[in-house]
Amino acid sequence: AEHVIFCVRLYVHNAMCSLSCFEVGSDICSHGGVMLAIDLKMGSPEHLDAAPVYDNPVVDNQVMEERNPTLDIIGLYAQVIVDTVRSLYDTAEEEPNVVYFGNMEATLPKRKYAMSASFARSPWLSGCLPQPPPISLVNKFSTWISRDNDSDLDSLWFEHKFPRMLRVNAVCVKQQFFGAHPLDHEVAVLALRRFNQLDVEAQAVSKYLLWREVLEPDFSTHALAGEKVAHIKAVQLQIAHAHHDITACQTFYTPVILDHGWAAYMWDMIRKEIHILDPLCAQPVGAEKRHATHQEAVSQIHEALFSCLNEFFARWHCTSDRWKRKSPKITREVFTRDESGMCMLHAIRHYDGEKMTWPLTKRNLDTFRQTTVFEVFRLQDEQGNFVADHVLRAALEEDEE
Repeated sequence: AEHVIFCVRLYVHNAMCSLSCFEVGSDICSHGGVMLAIDLKMGSPEHLDAAPVYDNPVVDNQVMEERNPTLDIIGLYAQVIVDTVRSLYDTAEEEPNVVYFGNMEATLPKRKYAMSASFARSPWLSGCLPQPPPISLVNKFSTWISRDNDSDLDSLWFEHKFPRMLRVNAVCVKQQFFGAHPLDHEVAVLALRRFNQLDVEAQAVSKYLLWREVLEPDFSTHALAGEKVAHIKAVQLQIAHAHHDITACQTFYTPVILDHGWAAYMWDMIRKEIHILDPLCAQPVGAEKRHATHQEAVSQIHEALFSCLNEFFARWHCTSDRWKRKSPKITREVFTRDESGMCMLHAIRHYDGEKMTWPLTKRNLDTFRQTTVFEVFRLQDEQGNFVADHVLRAALEEDEE
């Protein structure tokens, strides 16, 4: 008898599962990540009592055709992320009326009509781009946080509760922006929430209209894990109960973490185009495999996105069929897997739907790191207060030596 054996060894680092949410063992912290190995065996006599198949090429071919190794790896990888992040939040005492990672809702929100007759203008065209912080403050803060001050930062936890509870330690933020640690799931969420606050603050005409909607990594992770994304409570809050008119957003961005690193996908609701923003696009090694992985991932996330839009809204602007896919070359420099997370954040901030308005280079990425970490420490809570106020004061009010 022949048996189909499918073995996957999946190595999961900081870039895919957040170890920044809660305190974990010293062995894991010292490496800044966790390596997981998954062995999935199907049809093995030790695991499955199956009727033997004797020299039947038709059955053998059917078995091989039904399996898609790329989809299997994508799904397994995403499921590990989901399980890991969910388990980290399971160790905390849940606050009442607060949504946590992975919380499900049995019912769907009441469907709304897509009322917007037009889309919001691009911030690059309307002149409503967020103003960069003063370079002198950024440099001063970068100098301060680069010192050996982990004892001061260890007591600081970033907490933000919309659309779901986020809890990240400040030391992990420092390690991932200035150290050798790659960007993880929860620190990516943290940065994107601050970016959203900056976009809202920059709207001169109406804070209710935004050109881009950046979905948090939860969306793509749950979608790639094969979960019913429309029933994820945090997704319902971000899309169906957004604080702005989401039907006026021309573009939807979503970060995605795959086995080869981070990337971002953009949906243009007017042109019906999906843009695959791959920070590793200049890396010739493994290009064919990455392309195949992106194509499968885009298909799954596209289906999940329009499932949510059609469930939450009546008469959405466009249908899910006949979408074009583009893979613009967003950089000419070769980046590594560990650098892909910061590159993804850079692309989401500076891709205007056609090109990178600020080129993605190693030099520019270093500047972007410094500016972004400064903004992350200026994250505001639901009442508009700086979450890290005492750290900002300690860094910026320190006397010059």
